[in-house]
Amino acid sequence: MKGDWEEMLDQLEEKELAEYLPETLPEVDEVTKKRIEKQTLKKMKKEQKCFSRKQIAVAAVICLVAVLGVVGREPIQAAFERLFHYLPGAGMYVDEEENVYYEAEIIHGEFTENDIHVQLKNVYAENHTVHMEVEMSGNLYELTQAEYEDDSLDKSELMEEKYTLTLEYDGEEQDINAHGAGTTTEDYGEKHIITQYRRRYERYIKNIEQVYTVHIAGMKNTLSFRLTANTGKEQPENIGASQTQNDITITAKADVTDQGILLEYYILTDERLPDFDDYFTFRLTPLPYGCRTLESITQEKYQDMLYVTNKDGERLQYKGQEEVENGRRMLLEGTAEDFPITFHRSPLTGIGKERETVEIPMPESIRSLNQTVEFPYGTVTFEKVKGERIELSGQNAAGEEIVAEAKDLEITYTITPDEGKRQLYGVFMEVKGSLDSYPKQVFPDEDGKYRVHALVGSNNETVTLELYDPYYWIVDDYTLVLEEPESVK
Repeated sequence: MKGDWEEMLDQLEEKELAEYLPETLPEVDEVTKKRIEKQTLKKMKKEQKCFSRKQIAVAAVICLVAVLGVVGREPIQAAFERLFHYLPGAGMYVDEEENVYYEAEIIHGEFTENDIHVQLKNVYAENHTVHMEVEMSGNLYELTQAEYEDDSLDKSELMEEKYTLTLEYDGEEQDINAHGAGTTTEDYGEKHIITQYRRRYERYIKNIEQVYTVHIAGMKNTLSFRLTANTGKEQPENIGASQTQNDITITAKADVTDQGILLEYYILTDERLPDFDDYFTFRLTPLPYGCRTLESITQEKYQDMLYVTNKDGERLQYKGQEEVENGRRMLLEGTAEDFPITFHRSPLTGIGKERETVEIPMPESIRSLNQTVEFPYGTVTFEKVKGERIELSGQNAAGEEIVAEAKDLEITYTITPDEGKRQLYGVFMEVKGSLDSYPKQVFPDEDGKYRVHALVGSNNETVTLELYDPYYWIVDDYTLVLEEPESVK
């Protein structure tokens, strides 16, 4: 029973729940509390379309109160102390809270069986959580025509069922939770074959320092590794090609496979970057550096934000990509003959945590403004507000037709970036009490000015604007030369 509860805690990522614990639950230090709060809020924002704050809080308290009666305080405390911030596969960890990290000694890291190549990657542990990734390539699964045409079909689930993975440790073979997967399908005439399968796994284990064996259904060969505590930090230059500017380090490495060049890069920073923050990526599109008007934003500009060239300066074409913690993995067309290759990354976008409010007068028709809001790295200046009276019609609860008067506002503002290595170029805005209330992120018009529209009640004398998530360019290009691949498979 105890093991079942620990497994449930692991699946629920109990740090996400900790903010809602009553005072009688396990005590944690202030550093841990802050980390819990940060990670909880991040996850809540990410899932806000699915769960309300109240729902999450109630579920957390019920779950953890029940667990306390079964497993006691110590396992929960240990679970709370897990750290989310890490760099998988590169051997470098950010040890802000002095957590215990474990590095892997790979005993059997890959094998080929029945023309299928299997490789163990990105193995490490933090506190009591083991992380690893298994990659398979070859003719893994032939899809039927119906399976191929079904866009809703999760092909990773087909692979997980066929190549079920278990982890042997403590003398027993155990199931292990999958936390992300990807597949590549290629067409051979009328046949559609999954040729690559990659899956990430996590497992909560008390006794970390031991030997682990990975079993894959249908395969005689196994993978194995040993985990050993390591409280030190690797230097980025020992991981791969690295460059540090503005207190931000980018490091990259590449392998050559049958499918092409597999390049991984990681960005090491304490700043929030929309490229690698799941919550921000669905609503914030970073602008290419220097694009201050809509007409200046082109596909070519976006393509120039990130690309890889070969030894002759020719850009390598993308075949696919996926996000990894703190970075991205890209599959490119190319061979070992293309090396040395050069990784190009344009200025990054950072997101501030500041929130500011400003109150502007309600205009009868049009009104000039000269109100400013100061942010780090730039200033927002409100120049003008226009208001047009309109009528809104609808039905009340009794089904009766009603008509109400409102004002359609157009608020014009500009953004002036500071000089320096970080330059403000955008901000989210919410019009408090608006009838169409939702966060507004707008792009500049051709004249470089920003215009926000909102419906408000006609009786309002003033309108309050909340400005948050200021986003800014971190000025400097990154150029990393990878002289040769880490391996050729």
